Amino acid sequence: MKSVKYKNYFFTLINNISFKSRVFIFCAGILMVYFSLFAFLTISISNRAIVDKAVKNAARELAIIEKSLLNLTSNVENYVRILTMDIRLQNQLERIKNNDDIDLIGNIEVEKILSTTISNVVQPVTYIAAASIISSKGNLANVGYVDNSSVSSVFDDDLQRYITDNKSPVWTGLLKIRLKSNAGYENVFAIAKTIIGFDTGHILGTAVLYLREKDVATIYLDNMVNKNDKFYIIDEHKNIISTQDKSELYEKFDEDKYLGTHRLEDFPDGQSIIRNIGGKQLLVTVMDFEKLNWKIISIIPIQEIASENKGITRLILIFGVICLFFAFALSYLFSYTISKPILKLVGTMKKIRSGNLQLRANFDAGGEIGMLRDGFNSLMDKINNLLEQICIEQKIKRENEFRLLQSQVKPHFLYNTIETIISFIKLNLKDNAMMTAKNLANFYRISLSKGNDLITIKEEIQLIESYLSIQKLRYIEYLDYSIEFDEEVLKYQIPKLTLQPLVENSIYHGLKEKDDKGLLTIKAFLEQDTVKIEVLDDGVGMTEEQITRVLKRTSNDKKSNDFGLYSVDKRLKLLYGEQYGLSIESKVTEYTKVTINLPAIIA
Repeated sequence: MKSVKYKNYFFTLINNISFKSRVFIFCAGILMVYFSLFAFLTISISNRAIVDKAVKNAARELAIIEKSLLNLTSNVENYVRILTMDIRLQNQLERIKNNDDIDLIGNIEVEKILSTTISNVVQPVTYIAAASIISSKGNLANVGYVDNSSVSSVFDDDLQRYITDNKSPVWTGLLKIRLKSNAGYENVFAIAKTIIGFDTGHILGTAVLYLREKDVATIYLDNMVNKNDKFYIIDEHKNIISTQDKSELYEKFDEDKYLGTHRLEDFPDGQSIIRNIGGKQLLVTVMDFEKLNWKIISIIPIQEIASENKGITRLILIFGVICLFFAFALSYLFSYTISKPILKLVGTMKKIRSGNLQLRANFDAGGEIGMLRDGFNSLMDKINNLLEQICIEQKIKRENEFRLLQSQVKPHFLYNTIETIISFIKLNLKDNAMMTAKNLANFYRISLSKGNDLITIKEEIQLIESYLSIQKLRYIEYLDYSIEFDEEVLKYQIPKLTLQPLVENSIYHGLKEKDDKGLLTIKAFLEQDTVKIEVLDDGVGMTEEQITRVLKRTSNDKKSNDFGLYSVDKRLKLLYGEQYGLSIESKVTEYTKVTINLPAIIA
């Protein structure tokens, strides 16, 4: 009982509030809801947009890194090929192979020539850190770049046989070797290739180049946007072979941590996921480096991505509060302004309450709304005066519907025509390109027709001739056409773009389906007070079911291949009446004839 009592009290209170206060409360409530939704959606959308942009940037950034890495590895392979083909290097290795008396380690002359040869492909000439030469006898040449004791265990007999069998440059993965240029060990990638004599075809040894991991790392370090971004390069065994934190090198990449249930081998190339790790959201993107079966991974904190949005959010809230304040003031002014004429209207409605009315409003209300109710009841006898207005509105509605249908019939072959022009230019068929461009310009000039929906049949012929000229150049192998118009019909009016959908339908759904070249014929003549235009093609034809569907389709039928015919028929009926429009006659595999019936009205 108490709830009913409070409910009644609430409605009584609402009914007793003045109209001005109701308007203000309503407007203020709408503004508060609108501002809240606007702020929420704006902030959410901006955050999402920034994240989406970051996803695209991450993929684009990895693509750049992948391309740079591809260039780097290809250049290194080219250098090792150049080194193996050096004639001085081959001559010295031939001497070693053919003379057992020469000691490779102790022969100063041989080592000097080898050092000179190698110096052309190592730093500072290139970014190659060092190089080694292994003779066919398995000895490492002491050429002054690498501490041989740190690499002799790597290039064992099995690896050298693999390099010899492979013929192409072989990447051995990440290694620790000691370079003579510094005291410590360096993380390097070794690239090896067999040296084969030009003249003898003998296997003379192996050339090895060393690329520092830190030189590889500069590829992605130079592209870093945020200082907390992390990059990994992972080999085919899922070992980390390059990253900012060198202590993580040679370790297994933690798939469970960064990819969750995903596995590296199944992760789509260039795709991203967002992972929550340690209370922080991270954007993880993976890119394949197919050349060496590596993967490049970037890990970007979402917080850093979204940090730029904090300023935007702050500005939205500040300006929102200011706008809300002014909106409240305007709402109050609006409620005062709108209530004043309503009160005057109430006084006027009291004077006309004595009218003989057939309808009565039946609802309970107090205050100004109650007076509006009484005024509404006194004015219902004026309903007949609205019928004329309804008729005018229906006419306007029909005209708007016609214009809507007219606007839906738009030439949509512009893209293909421009591509045709480009193709003619590429094939040096400039005359064809110029003719196509001229016809395209003429087609759109007439289509625009200074905004007029009705043009003369003569202009419609010019438009369709331009259209067919373009289509003839594109589909010369199966399209020929003929246009036959009586001179007397050229002066009559026709809705623009009436013929184009019919001709297009004949080409795409009639002639293109044939096995050989077809003919499209367009005729126009005057029959009593009716202009008849026939579009005839000897294409594949239509079934009775197809014809019925075209002319009797409903507004829910979204099939695009017959919308043009339906739209033309509907427009003509809206404009001239049900006795006009399209009629279709067809026989499957033989022909289709579409006849346009128009009133003979001079344009």
